[in-house]
Amino acid sequence: MLGRHEDREAYSLKIGINGRFLVAKKTGVQRTAYNLVKTLVSVDRENEYYLFTGKNEVGKPEWDYPNVKVVASFVEAGKTLRNMFWEQLVLPRLAKKHKVDMLHSPANMSPLFFKGKSLVHIHDVCFVVNPQWYSFAFRTWYNWVIPRLAKRAARVITNSNNSKNDLLQFCKLPVEKVSMVYWAVDDSFLGNNAHSVGEEWTLKDYILYVGSLEPRKNIGALVEAFQLLRNQHPELKTKLILIGGESPLFAELKLKISDYQDDIILKGFVDDDELKAYYRHAGLVAYPSLYEGFGLPPLEAMASGAPVVTSITSSLPEVVGNAAIKVNPYDIRQLSESMAKILLNPDHRQDLITRGFEQVKSFNWFRVARNILAIYYEVYQRAFTKKDQAGGEQVYIPYEFWKKLVQMEEEKIKSIQF
Repeated sequence: MLGRHEDREAYSLKIGINGRFLVAKKTGVQRTAYNLVKTLVSVDRENEYYLFTGKNEVGKPEWDYPNVKVVASFVEAGKTLRNMFWEQLVLPRLAKKHKVDMLHSPANMSPLFFKGKSLVHIHDVCFVVNPQWYSFAFRTWYNWVIPRLAKRAARVITNSNNSKNDLLQFCKLPVEKVSMVYWAVDDSFLGNNAHSVGEEWTLKDYILYVGSLEPRKNIGALVEAFQLLRNQHPELKTKLILIGGESPLFAELKLKISDYQDDIILKGFVDDDELKAYYRHAGLVAYPSLYEGFGLPPLEAMASGAPVVTSITSSLPEVVGNAAIKVNPYDIRQLSESMAKILLNPDHRQDLITRGFEQVKSFNWFRVARNILAIYYEVYQRAFTKKDQAGGEQVYIPYEFWKKLVQMEEEKIKSIQF
């Protein structure tokens, strides 16, 4: 039976979305949060959504549904302190004003003093696992605020079993309070839709890295492995392309490389079309990160038809399965030899590509949205049961709705053409 609230007839739940992420720089966290919310509102006509965000989102086609309301505020790109003030003090008032049943914050941070049911996505606790990678101010703030957000939340959602275990240990949460839902790859990476990268390079002419240039990404080891590869295989004229934000780290690394400095190319941030092209034309994608809450670039690479070498640490083995070469990220020789194996062995390269295509099918946004919707209903139902043990009106996820979501996911998987 599908119950209804007393004060409305059309929808089961009123779900508030903390849309601060929509005005932030579009890195992995923001990209996945955007894809989640976009998919949710595109498939769900049972529930009502209130998207609390900036004025620039008003009128955008991805939010143009009868059950979606964009509640515009003064948040905007580049105003970090003001946006934090809005999130902590203004957003709770807006959620209360619109009488949402729950407030979902999909990008690590949520209002600390919100008195309603709060769901927060916490992607990882890397600042605890390896505090030396972060500034004193950053790790002090996150060490203080994350456990408090997690304990106040009705549900914490994270994106890998590795991150779930870290959260349970660090925040001292009961296991039933943390839900694990894998992220997915953006549909636009699927299929043969590459754009020109502006250079006449063959498939074997560059190794690609995508991600921020920070210590935990292990760029130093990748640069050393690249140098070893070129030394041991002079017949390979491959380049190393690093896509991501500039960092003083890169300048330090370049000083250590003399023979192949001109073949290490720092591209900085690129737009989505250019990024897809770099993935699709790469000889391989190397992602030797030391710690990841999920690790989106290996999935994007596999969806684009690029073989992957990545780490055997943290969540990365969960994401890539048997579709990538997994190495000890501290072992420079193993990393170098794995890259050489792909570049010099076309059959092995093609096998990894084929397995990557199959692996990616399990990480689609319809599945993510379906699992998040199940959490919405579960959180609401648990709260309702505790509030009214005597019975009364209840809200369950409709069977036909669930069946429809499963069918949409199955059709999506069948439609994927690589």
